[in-house]
Amino acid sequence: VAPSISRTIHESVAKAGHSHMDAPVSGGVKGATDGTLTFMVGSDLPSLERATPYLDRMGKAVIHCGGSGTGSATKLCNNLALAAQMAGICEAMNLGEALGVDPIVLADVMNASTAKCWSCEVD
Repeated sequence: VAPSISRTIHESVAKAGHSHMDAPVSGGVKGATDGTLTFMVGSDLPSLERATPYLDRMGKAVIHCGGSGTGSATKLCNNLALAAQMAGICEAMNLGEALGVDPIVLADVMNASTAKCWSCEVD
């Protein structure tokens, strides 16, 4: 959900006397299955305090990012960084293979050196 949409929803809900929070997650299906999700929460503090016990049961981290819309904004930034990381890893792996390096050996080296990152380690 776009941060601006989340803020619009928050304003509408607040006018009706209710609270709203945006809380996208990181961790994927495995994180959901294992209960290790990270929640990026955009909300006021009282809403966060009420929701935290429930979020804690589903994840390993609940991070307050600021007011309404900041959870979504944080998720967008995180995904942008991940996309750049993934593109770099793919290009490096393709180059290595084209230059005759065994992809398994290259992945092992990258995971043991400065290229180490989530995109290189996972699957």
